[in-house]
Amino acid sequence: MSELLNKKYTLEIKVLSPLHIGAGSEKDWMEGADFIQKDEKIYKLNHKKLEKKIDVDTLSDFLIKKDSKGLVNKISGNIEEVSDEIFDSPVQSTNDIKAFIKNGLSNKPIIPGSSLKGAIRSILFKYLKENYQKYEDQVFGTPNNGDEFMRFIKIFDSQFEETELVNTKIFNLFEDGGNWKGGWKHKGGKFGITNSNFEPTGFNTIYEIISPEQYSEFTISLAYKALDNLITIGKFNVSEKKKNIINNNLENNLFSIINSHTKKYINKEIKFFEKYPNNETDKIIDSLNFILNEIPDDNSSCVLKMSAGSGFHSITGDWQFDDFSINAVDKSKRNRGLLNGKPSSKSRKIATDGNKFELMGFVKLTVLPDEIIKQREAERFAKIEVQRKSEAEKSRKEQEEKQRAEAERLAKIEAEQKAKEKKIAEEKRKREESEAEQKRNVEQLKKRQQDNIKKKEDEKQKLKKQGLAKQLAEIPDFNTGKDIIAKYKNKVGEIPETEYDAIKQFLIHTYQNAPGGKNRWRKIKKSPWGLISSWVGKEITQEWYNEIIK
Repeated sequence: MSELLNKKYTLEIKVLSPLHIGAGSEKDWMEGADFIQKDEKIYKLNHKKLEKKIDVDTLSDFLIKKDSKGLVNKISGNIEEVSDEIFDSPVQSTNDIKAFIKNGLSNKPIIPGSSLKGAIRSILFKYLKENYQKYEDQVFGTPNNGDEFMRFIKIFDSQFEETELVNTKIFNLFEDGGNWKGGWKHKGGKFGITNSNFEPTGFNTIYEIISPEQYSEFTISLAYKALDNLITIGKFNVSEKKKNIINNNLENNLFSIINSHTKKYINKEIKFFEKYPNNETDKIIDSLNFILNEIPDDNSSCVLKMSAGSGFHSITGDWQFDDFSINAVDKSKRNRGLLNGKPSSKSRKIATDGNKFELMGFVKLTVLPDEIIKQREAERFAKIEVQRKSEAEKSRKEQEEKQRAEAERLAKIEAEQKAKEKKIAEEKRKREESEAEQKRNVEQLKKRQQDNIKKKEDEKQKLKKQGLAKQLAEIPDFNTGKDIIAKYKNKVGEIPETEYDAIKQFLIHTYQNAPGGKNRWRKIKKSPWGLISSWVGKEITQEWYNEIIK
């Protein structure tokens, strides 16, 4: 604890009953948009992860319609993969889930110093006010006048590790035969329903909470030097009560004030539930007695009620009443309870979990001794070191995994490249073989053509050498001879003039030996002279016609 300018205290804050500090209605979770209920679990959705599973247009349509079933079906039931957190579901609820305020950097739940300070301010208002004072400005002063008392008390935030979900119901009073009884509100509005039967659903709300037994640390700073200096120079008029709050140790003054207030408040709440009982009020009273027993006689710790579920009496109305009964209802103010004409609350927000029925928001504050602070700092350091080593090991494994994956990727690329090169080489080999085969075929074709040409040339030369004379000498008729001549002409090409005499002798011989068939030879324009003309030409044919026929 520093004594230079401020008295600084490191405190432990321990949660005694479900604690909720709202993040604002805009941060509340809407079913089908922010969370999904399935198989007695509540899944807090991560929209960025959802975008990787569902295209943006389809996802936007689901979220706008709050279509939980559509989302579950679209992601094939793998809700865990697209969720930031998974909670046990207390009950089914059609209302939004009230979100807890979080640290913007760590996303861990926090109890803001301003929330603690606000709860303490409400208690100090009752403690400090004089009979003639009705307003907070009269008790605490204002910044504009320079006499604002609470600026000498600075309270820092405390951070916790995790949250849970709890169901809440409204314990409400209802009139039965002229008597007021304790019951549970199951429906709101003009035709609201309140009766003695407890049901976990129906006009219920789920809250994100810090659960009992969790604890953290925070700092309170009391600016006693600044207060003393202002008092000395006459700039600040302050009562002895205010001086003692700032100048005395927390345990000697502020804790005593808070505990005195909390004891009275709890005892009045116990009397309220005893006066308006139902089947569950014994459990509520048991939880209140448990809280009451947490308040030490020596004020070494203090118990404080704060935040959601605090209610009218805990915040602004407690100082007005010796008990929290009602004897009438103000219909003009939505059935507001009255006690002797003054506003009095007739409802309480109760956290329910199985057989537990608790008022929300009780915390216990304890100043930590230096040795405990050092021990916890050492434990935190050790935890951080373990976490650092764990993260380093995780980073090392991730790096190794990345390197392994990269090696596998490069090996795969290399294998694919080799396979590609092998394929290209195989295709080249087949192409070259095909080209070689085509070349061989062309050369073979060319050789066959050359052989055929040579063969034809040899046959031609052979026929030329043989001539037609010998072949035609023994032929008795024209038809047989013409085939021999046609074959000769086909092989040799144009019939050389050296063969004309053999053909002429063949014609003379066949004409002379064609008794009875000479008539067809009479006309030169008809067969066989047309055929003979194709052998030796028209001029020679005419000459032969003149010699043979005439």
